Formats: sequence, C-alpha cells, structure tokens
Amino acid sequence: MLLRGELDHNGRAVALEILYPDLFPYLRPEVYAPSLALERHQNPALHNLCLLESTTQSWRPTDTGAWLVAERVPRLLSLSEAGPEEMAEAEVPQGEPISAYFPGLAGTVIFVPEAALAVDSEFRVGSGRLCFAPESPPQLGVRALLSELVVRTRKRKTKVAARADEPLLRRFGGAHIQIRWVRLDTARGGFDAEAIFAAADEAQDGFGRPPWQSVGDGDVAVTGAVFPEEVRQGVIEDAWLFAVRGRRTSAGQVHEVTYVIRGERLATEDFGVRIPKLAPLQGAVVSQVGIGALGAPLALELARNQVGELRLLEHDHVEAAQTVRWPFGLEAVGHHKLEVISAFVERNYPYTRIERFAHRLGQTALERHSRDENELDLIARFLAPASMVVDASAEVGVQLLISDFAHERGLVQLYVSATEGARGGQVALIVPGRGGCWYCWKSYALEDAIPRPPFDGEATVQPRGCASPTFTGASFDLLPVAAQAVRTVAAAVSLNDHRSRVWVCSLPADEISPPEWSGHRVDAHPDCPRCGSARA
Repeated sequence: MLLRGELDHNGRAVALEILYPDLFPYLRPEVYAPSLALERHQNPALHNLCLLESTTQSWRPTDTGAWLVAERVPRLLSLSEAGPEEMAEAEVPQGEPISAYFPGLAGTVIFVPEAALAVDSEFRVGSGRLCFAPESPPQLGVRALLSELVVRTRKRKTKVAARADEPLLRRFGGAHIQIRWVRLDTARGGFDAEAIFAAADEAQDGFGRPPWQSVGDGDVAVTGAVFPEEVRQGVIEDAWLFAVRGRRTSAGQVHEVTYVIRGERLATEDFGVRIPKLAPLQGAVVSQVGIGALGAPLALELARNQVGELRLLEHDHVEAAQTVRWPFGLEAVGHHKLEVISAFVERNYPYTRIERFAHRLGQTALERHSRDENELDLIARFLAPASMVVDASAEVGVQLLISDFAHERGLVQLYVSATEGARGGQVALIVPGRGGCWYCWKSYALEDAIPRPPFDGEATVQPRGCASPTFTGASFDLLPVAAQAVRTVAAAVSLNDHRSRVWVCSLPADEISPPEWSGHRVDAHPDCPRCGSARA
C-alpha cells in the first residue's frame, strides 16, 4: 500500500510518501520525501528518511505510518534545522558512509589496502594497478586488489604514492591491469558507474574514458575515485569507489555493461575493530601438532582471529568418510590435510603466516630417504621461537614428546583431546613455572584428583578401508572442545598471569543437554620428576 500526501512543517508543505511492506505490522513502513535533500538521515539515492534506529527492536507492531509522519518526521526536520551539534546529540552515534548507497554487482570486489586509504590528499589524479589472485585471473567481473597508486610529480616524473603491504601482494600475486583514478571532493550525484565516470572526466579530462584492458572473457576499463566520507559519527576518512565498463563480443555482436564496485577496506585495523581484545594474537607464533577433527577447526579459528604465525605439523591426507567431521568436504579428499588447511588460510587470511611441517613423527631410517633433516632438528625448528605450542594429536606419546621439548624451552603448552563417542573432552593449559606440568596433570588424573572426561567404551569402529580404528562422534559435539581451546590460546597469549589448569567437558548421555564444563588447577605433583619434592 502506498500513501501520498503533504506535511505542514513550519508553514512549508513537505510532500511525503508512505510505503507499507507486505510484512506490516511485523516490519515498519518506509517514509519517502522526494523533494527533500537532507544532509543526514536520508537515503540520497531513494530519498527515504531514517526515522528510527535500524534494528527491529525500535519498531512496535502497534505503530503506523501515520505515527511516523506525525511524530518522527517533524522531529527529524527540526533537528536538521537546528544544526549539527543538536543532531549529533540526538542521533544514534553512527556514521553515514555515502558509498553504501552505490549498488554493486554481486561477486565483484576491489580490496583497498591501508596505504591507499591514507594516500596524501595533495595527489588529485594518477594511474593505478589492480592485481589478481593466481587462482582468479582477470575477468569481466572484477575481483582484485588495488595494489599500487602512481602520480606524476611537478618535474613530470612518476612517483608511487601508495603500495599494498607484502602479505597482500603475496596473496594477489597473479596478473594485473592498469586503471586511472581521481580525487573527488564528494561522491554525491548519480549513484551509478556513469556518474562516477562523468565526475572523473570533469576532474581530469579523459579520466572518465579509461583505456580498455584485455581480460579472460572480454575487455574492461576501470576508473577509481577517492573521496571523503563519514566512517564513524563525526569522523571523516577517505573511501574508494570504482566504475567499471566491460565489453564482450559474441556472435559478432559487442555487448557492453557498466557497474560500480565499492572499495572493500583490507587493513589490520578493520579486522581488529571487531575483536579488540585479541590484538596480541597478531604478534603471536603458535605451533600446532595435528589438524584432525579437533585440530582443523582450532587452526582455522586461530587464523580467523588474526594470529600472526601458524606452524602446522601433520602427515595425514583427507579421506571421503572423514568429511562428516572435518571442516572441508569432497573437494579436499585425496589431498594432504596440511595443504588443504594451509592453502585456505593463505587465500582467506593473508595476515596469518603459515609454515608447513609435512611430517609423521617417529620415522625410521628407511622412511627418511625423502628428507635431509633429523627429527630432533625438525622439532627444534617447529618450536623455536614460538609463543606457545598446541597439541591436538590425541596421542599420549606425542604429548609426552611435546611436553619434554616445550618444558626445556619454557614454552606454554595446550593439550586438546576428545573421548570415544564424543562424550567428552579436555583442554589442558600448562604454564612452566606457574603450577604443575604435563606429568603432574596426568598423575593427578590417574589418581582421580582431576576428573577424566566420560567416554563410551563401545564407540570405537574401523570404517571400511580405513587402516586404523577411530571413535564415533559428531562434529558438533567436538566443536565446544575446539572452541574452548581457541579461547584458551587467545587468553594465554593476551594475558601473562595464567597458571596451569585443565578444563574437562562432559556431554550428557541424553544427547540434547548442553555440555558441562569443570575447571581444575594443576599444581606440582609430589612424584613428578620435574616439579615434585621426590624428583631427586
């Protein structure tokens, strides 16, 4: 339903339209003011007014469009007339980026690094380079990194005004195309590619008609525009828009298309603003053994939360049936787990450095023909220097090995495992010099002083074709254990006052109740060969 009418505001007739959605009264109607051009709280493209907070909590099903017109529109108009200070005091504290009103083409993106977001405002025009990922060569639908901006100096020499940082250049190390770019005082005007081309041409003759660049399925011509916009309430920073022309010849006919790409900020600050407490992870080096059903989601979460370096040690490959509780599906089958996880992290989280350790611990001399490094040296390289070491191998012998090497180096350790039937799990944090060690934890567990997680003694199976038995259990039962392990890594890296502890997870047998956790201190055990009074 669409209602049209006028509102008398201080003796002036304001034309309004109220458009009710199909789902009213669950969701609110929109009020449009096509004759107004407010500086704030109005969509400059569609002219609808921002009269309430964007969340549905600000709307009551008993409210109506009449109420919006009678109460909210006059309030907005009065605040607009009162000035920016009163508006800022009354409004929800958020910015209104103008670039958000430019519709893009699904699947296209141009990543803008920090250097391009901070390019000197004295530079008004120039050329640039878009770099593409090796696995995604240039196409009509552009997906690339704004890797470099070039300007011409007064001496008519070229100068690099901005260049992406090394992690991004490694990630987008494939082919490249050239673009032109201009600085605009504002992005207001039309909200399509042709408006950007026209504004660029007005700023610098010819920049709205960039040269064609050959791509895999045709030709593209790209112009970038940098301009100031409000990124947070009262905070103005540079933003980028890109106008793209594309053409393709088919059956002797040339088909052209134009579209807009909103520059996607790709900087560590923009990642960190959502996870401010995890900033110390960016400088952390985590060495992790095992990337199975627990270790794989753990490694992915560490990368997602911007850990600085992730060293992964694994030898196994992906089998088809494992995908019911491994993070990746059939596309990963037949590949080494280490390569699948590492390649995914490098493609999607370029600020996390990956170091691969493709190795099965305990190799004999007959198995060493393909490598020239002693295992003792490999372990030393794997651990040093590291912020902490994570063991997700679920192998007691490997845990013992990691414990000894890490203890010698004073490294914080984390051990994560699950039990048969996925009935439980445990996450143990061992901090040298602040409580007991791995031996102490195991000793207390053998004495039942620290409880062991429940298990299903009949939940071990050998799947057809599998060389060794495994236990049953679903991925969603294992995820709480992996999540607690990631939380513990983050806390241990961020804070230095932790001591040795173990968290034990129990999954009730009714299969619907949530997991139950208990936490326990790990003190020095009197019989521990490292920590106890009997070690002499």
